[in-house]
Amino acid sequence: MKIRPVLKYLLPYIIPACAVFSVLPTFAQNKPFTFGVNAGLNISNAYEGANYILAPKKSKPGFQAGFNIDYAVSDNFYLRSGLSLTTKGVIHEKTDIWIGGSNPPVTYSKTTTRETYLQLPLLIGYQYHITPAYRLFAQAGPYFAYGIGGKEITESKTIHQSEEIDNKKVSTDTFGEKGTGLSRTDCGLGGGLGVGYKRIALMISYELGLVNLAPDKEPGTTSSVRFYKNRNLSITVGYRL
Repeated sequence: MKIRPVLKYLLPYIIPACAVFSVLPTFAQNKPFTFGVNAGLNISNAYEGANYILAPKKSKPGFQAGFNIDYAVSDNFYLRSGLSLTTKGVIHEKTDIWIGGSNPPVTYSKTTTRETYLQLPLLIGYQYHITPAYRLFAQAGPYFAYGIGGKEITESKTIHQSEEIDNKKVSTDTFGEKGTGLSRTDCGLGGGLGVGYKRIALMISYELGLVNLAPDKEPGTTSSVRFYKNRNLSITVGYRL
């Protein structure tokens, strides 16, 4: 992984976030920063289209883990940022029956798109204290992400009369000039609801990618060869340090 391109992309967002957090104490000296860690399960998918027929798609499981920095603006409102390692993507599966004969071969194929990002959120949240120990909270805001790795893997298997007659596996990079055509830079909107008990919090969140990660055009046209935007549902557990 090359660090310089990652910093080049995330730095314009890290600097404003740090500036906001640095000036807030002058407005509320008695409102401390809090730090935490979090990890959980991703169930990702994609909003996509193309000028060719895509196989039926389904969600891809993944994970995320990172740390967060909260600043309490008041007893109820807070700001949150941080950095996480998160995986996204989508799976396409299809079955093709060969033409001809009473018992033709059948080809089963599966394409898995895997994306790994460093992700920076800028969120505003509201929490309601049910008791001194229990609280409900909600948060929303933009996120910015940079792809640091990933593979698009296509596996196919052909079976004829209960026997496997062909088996292929092709793997290419998801990002980069020689990859499958997805841009490394992504941003979108995210939000979530959760419940907290003392230092522990459980949250369910959803992320809506706003950037078409496959903006390549057909020569002489304005239509995309492929249209791809990330979607991600996550369930995470956090711990306040």
